[in-house]
Parts: sequence; C-alpha cells; structure tokens
Amino acid sequence: MGHIGTIIEKYRQALNMSRKELSENICSEKHIYLIEKGQRSPSTNMLKLLGDRLGVDFFEFLPYLDCNEPLVIRDKLRNFYTYRINLDFDSLKKISDEAEMMHDFKNEPWSFEIRLNNLYYMVFVEKKYEEAAFKLKDLLEETENGGMSYIFFVNAYTLMTTCCLIIGDNIGAKKAALTAYDIFVKRHNIEEQEKLLTKMTVNLMGAYYVNGEYDEVIKKGNEFLQVKQRLDSYGKLNFMYFFMALAYYAKEMREEANEFLKKAIYFLMFDNRPTDVGYVAMDGRFRKMLDDLGEGSELIQEFREKYKI
Repeated sequence: MGHIGTIIEKYRQALNMSRKELSENICSEKHIYLIEKGQRSPSTNMLKLLGDRLGVDFFEFLPYLDCNEPLVIRDKLRNFYTYRINLDFDSLKKISDEAEMMHDFKNEPWSFEIRLNNLYYMVFVEKKYEEAAFKLKDLLEETENGGMSYIFFVNAYTLMTTCCLIIGDNIGAKKAALTAYDIFVKRHNIEEQEKLLTKMTVNLMGAYYVNGEYDEVIKKGNEFLQVKQRLDSYGKLNFMYFFMALAYYAKEMREEANEFLKKAIYFLMFDNRPTDVGYVAMDGRFRKMLDDLGEGSELIQEFREKYKI
C-alpha cells in the first residue's frame, strides 16, 4: 500500500536532492527520513512547503494513497481524461486495456474508470448507442455514493448527453448536459479545465437545440465565445458556430445564421475534421440549412464537396 512519503522520496530523488536540502528551514533531516519511510505523516502546512520546494502539488496524490502504485494510477487517469476530451478512442482503448491488467484497476473505485472507458468506445467506435446508454445509467447509479471524482461524473454525464442526442431522447440529453455543466462549474476553475468545459458547453448547446430552446443556444454560445476569447482558445469553436447558426436559422434569422455558418466553415476548410462535421450532419435540419443558404455561395458548396454532404 502506498503512502505520501514514497511519492515525496521519488520526486526528491528525481531532482537529485538530498534529504538535508529538502528539510532546510522546514523540519529536521531525520523527520524527512521518517516521512519517506511511512513512519510519520506530514502536516498540511509541511506538505505544502515540501511540495513548493520540489515543485509538486502533493495534495493531488491523496486520493491514490490506498493504491499499490499511486503515481502510475494518477498518470493513467490523466491519460484517460486527455484521450476522452480529444476523442482519441484508439489510444483510450489501448491504455485502458493496459490498465485493466493492473491490480489497482481491478478494484473499485478505479474499475469504474475502466468501465467508463469501455462505454466511450462502445458509443464512438462501435456505435451501440442504446446499449451504452443503458449500461451508463447502471454505472451512474452504482457510483452515486462511491466517492468518484467530479471529473468522472462530468465525463459520464457528458457521454450520456451524446447517447441521448443520438437516440432522440431530447429531454434526457438536456438533463444530462445540465447535470454535467452544474457539477463542473461548482467544482472547478474554468481556466484550468477549459477543454472539458468546452466539451460540456457544446453538448449543452446541442441539448438546448434539439429541445427547440434556440435563445438558450445563442445565449450560451455568446457567453462561452467571450470565455474563449479571454483565454485565447479556439478548440471546438466550429461546433459552437454550427449550433448558433442552426439556432438562428430556426428563428428565421437568416443573416445571423449565415454569418455563423460561414465562421464554422472557414475553420473546417483549413482543419480537416470529418468526425465533427459528421456529428452535426446527423441532424437533417443541418442539410436543409445548407440547401437554403448555400444557393449562390461558393464557400458552402466547396465545404459540401469536401465533406461529401
């Protein structure tokens, strides 16, 4: 079983720092030795001071101290989150299969992360939307009081939103999207997890759109465009522009719809993203908008040819 001392020792050795150097003006060298051997537990203040000297936030390791390999578990989970956000499901499947062979991932709560990875693969690669939604509901019920991280629930409810949108459960999609969004904004700083918030906002805009709440789509899109500009970040903007175009088009505001449609297309003519386009093109109203606004527009016609729409 791991303890915080083993992690402190590994980072100290990685920096080729002696115990004396680490302990200076913090505690005795012997106290560092006892901490590293698991015979003493550092106070909260001492843990912060040691972390500052080593350049490590040791508090983020606390959830993994019951693991046999806390450093490895922490790094695996980070990779899970990155691959989910970037929709890199081949890499997610590979690392998840590797993790599943480890002792820690065979036990709860970490085994729940493996199950969630498998559901991501089921949705985005195997296209088994209804089966995934059913299993995802069971997983959420099992983990409701299981001490999982807020990021786990954000990822799970975001995936549920996607499933519901595809199978036509518009009310379920909105409920799941709002749940994910509310969990996130109450627990985390936008700047630190901007990619995850972007993903949730896109899903929420999609849920508002399929429920005919076009003003909410436009409102949420404008709000988050300001966040994007403040952070100088442009990831997933094409999705936001598409949903805003669709919302304006549904409100018969053709000029505004055309403006946001062209913004999305400009992004996608230089950055090839067939998966993104295919997701939006599943909605027949998107093709109708292209038919209507595309008359006489070389840009829209070129876009349709490139993505075979």
